[in-house]
Amino acid sequence: MNESKRNKLVAAITVNVVILIAVLVAVVIYQIVDICVLTGRRNKLQAEIDDIQQKIESTQDTLEYYKSESYLLDKAFEFGYVFGDD
Repeated sequence: MNESKRNKLVAAITVNVVILIAVLVAVVIYQIVDICVLTGRRNKLQAEIDDIQQKIESTQDTLEYYKSESYLLDKAFEFGYVFGDD
């Protein structure tokens, strides 16, 4: 193989390696950006889930109060019910 063919082959290989590295760097950058976006979305959804769970717990406490005898007694007094003397 003569000198000019070898130089052309080395130049072609070098260009291909540089292109491959550029593509790989672009893919890595895209993946990093995608991970950051998905992490932000996950954090936002986790915050919403925590908020909803807190509301569910609060509502559960209210439901337990509505089921209790104290609520019935409070409502009875609110509507003017008077218990007779025993």
